Amino acid sequence: MQNILALIYSSEFDEKNYDTLCKYRPDYMLPFGCRYRVIDFTLSNITNHNISSVILYGGEPLRSTLDHVGDGRNWELNRRSGGLTISPPIYNKSRASNEIETYYNTMKHFIDTKREYIYITNPMYITKVDISDAYQQMLEESRDALIFTQKKNDEYGYYLNRRIINTEGEKPKSVGINLGLEEEINLFTGSLLIKKDLFIDLLRYSIEKNNATTILDALFKYPKDKSIGLYKSKESLKVIMDTLTYFETSLALLDRDYFDEVFYKQGMVYTKSKDEPSTEYLKGSKVRNSLVANGALIEGEIENSIIFRGVTVKKGAVIKNSIIFQNSEIGEGVILNHVITDKDTKIHNDIKLFGNRTHPFLTEKGEHVN
Repeated sequence: MQNILALIYSSEFDEKNYDTLCKYRPDYMLPFGCRYRVIDFTLSNITNHNISSVILYGGEPLRSTLDHVGDGRNWELNRRSGGLTISPPIYNKSRASNEIETYYNTMKHFIDTKREYIYITNPMYITKVDISDAYQQMLEESRDALIFTQKKNDEYGYYLNRRIINTEGEKPKSVGINLGLEEEINLFTGSLLIKKDLFIDLLRYSIEKNNATTILDALFKYPKDKSIGLYKSKESLKVIMDTLTYFETSLALLDRDYFDEVFYKQGMVYTKSKDEPSTEYLKGSKVRNSLVANGALIEGEIENSIIFRGVTVKKGAVIKNSIIFQNSEIGEGVILNHVITDKDTKIHNDIKLFGNRTHPFLTEKGEHVN
């Protein structure tokens, strides 16, 4: 796996879909699972498969990425050879560059690297795909590129407007968009493996012809002969693409089986370490079916919720079906149901905030709710 360069690129989904959650952070920096960030899962999966050269294409604002990811030491990517490179956002005529332009503007990385394969992945697809198995399949089948997919029954439209791979038999023929016309779809799961030389050719051809904005589109539009295969992953998959899917995916962690699969199967998940004291549960506190991080002070009642580090829940407060970000303070007598409080939120005594399952109520970072 030392022959692979990994690229992490997350701009498939519009950050406006996250309301205020991405006002102060890129989507991949969203807090997740009490003490992690979404990016931790992709970085951990990559390094658990012994890939030691990684480029993270950072989103705006970049400060949170630099603070959390840094030189990659928490994922053993602080190396002299290879290691982690964070590439800042690139703008073209006052607009953000698309995927092809972004890669093309960092072409020197690909020309200089001695690694012969490139693994491209979107961190908003929460999965622990077996990259080693996919690489072995690619070698055995002598493929130029391998697209990661899953067969999904999408009767209820969870994957509407997501990219799918159209096939003839087992052969991939084109990339399309799921419009809900078929119950069973061949969902693109956000990753692909490709030979470095073909990758460079795709970038040059796409820029010259101006006929593709994503590497997946470019792969099918490139006219020269190439062998493309499918890697059919079986691992659990959830896609975070807006506020609702972030809310649903986060609360899904309250299911013990899903929690164990995400955090423990096929390697551990690593994150930036912080020394915090144990959470203190005071007399009268009640916690049911919830995840509570270290450093919290709990005096109220919590049910079906996720509580991050340093949160204070005062006497008489009731929190249900909610996500409370780091260092938030929930006052006495407060009632929250289907709420996401961003970092450093303070909700004063006796306030009642209600969202619903499909439209959680949001507070902004540092907001005081009176």
